[in-house]
Amino acid sequence: MSQRVAGRPATPILTQQGIVDAAFALLEEAGPEEFSMGRLARSLGVRTPALYNHVDNRQHLVNLMRRDMVRSIERNMLADLPWTEALFHFAVLFREALLRVPAAVELIVATPISEESESGVIYEEMGRILRRAGVAVPRILMVMVAIESLIVGAALDIVAPGAHVATVPAGDRGTVRSSHVEVMELGEVYARQARTSVSNQSFEFGLRAIISAVEREVSRS
Repeated sequence: MSQRVAGRPATPILTQQGIVDAAFALLEEAGPEEFSMGRLARSLGVRTPALYNHVDNRQHLVNLMRRDMVRSIERNMLADLPWTEALFHFAVLFREALLRVPAAVELIVATPISEESESGVIYEEMGRILRRAGVAVPRILMVMVAIESLIVGAALDIVAPGAHVATVPAGDRGTVRSSHVEVMELGEVYARQARTSVSNQSFEFGLRAIISAVEREVSRS
């Protein structure tokens, strides 16, 4: 009778969380354009069908990644803040969580939300803050959609290639570079930092504007 020889298993042991972590790492390394279940399997040293013992499909995997993003949002201190600051900080934390792996942003926001994503936590928290503010129940969803749209747009603005750089037509001369091109030509790293700074300021401006609008509406009710 042959005995089992101890040692490393022939096939790497997979877990659902390990697949999720590897998906984030692959996106960070290769970008969303090169992301595929086949390439993810190769990065884990397994055949593609092995992934489907732990995730149903690509959409399921992306929603598990969204779940990790949701779980990373620290919400404990929000109840102790005035509602205006609680809403501001929650939105900032939501955007920061979405940008934890910038290369994953487009994939996450483009994938339909399913139950395993735990995204309901986000809407529950925003709804709780808005009820505390005194927002009328029929208006809560509208405000939440406005804030979520701002967050997602601001996150995409960070990862969009060439953001804040444009060319404009100049009659028969073809195109003329915008004044922002000079900034971009100072170097890729500097340009990325400049883009991030502008995006952060624009996001905070828009968020404060929404919160001020909510304050005005509540004060009139």
